[in-house]
Amino acid sequence: MVRLQVVKILIKEAEHLMDYLSLVVIEINSSDGCVSVHEDTPEPLFSKIASNLEQPKAKKVSKVPSPVPTAMNI
Repeated sequence: MVRLQVVKILIKEAEHLMDYLSLVVIEINSSDGCVSVHEDTPEPLFSKIASNLEQPKAKKVSKVPSPVPTAMNI
C-alpha cells in the first residue's frame, strides 16, 4: 500500500524521478503506524514524497511495549 502511494506521488509530481524509486526509504513507526520518508532519501525525492504522503487509516491497536521504528527501501 505504501509503495503504491509513493509510485502514485512520483507519477503525479515528478514522473522523471521514477528511475530513482529504489533510493526512497520509508520509515514506519510500529507503535502508531505513522509513515514518513526517511532522511536518507535524497532530494528532491524526499520533499516531493514527504509533502504528499498520506497516513494510513489504522485500527486502534494495543500499546506496543517497545516501539521500534522500521525503515524499508521502496
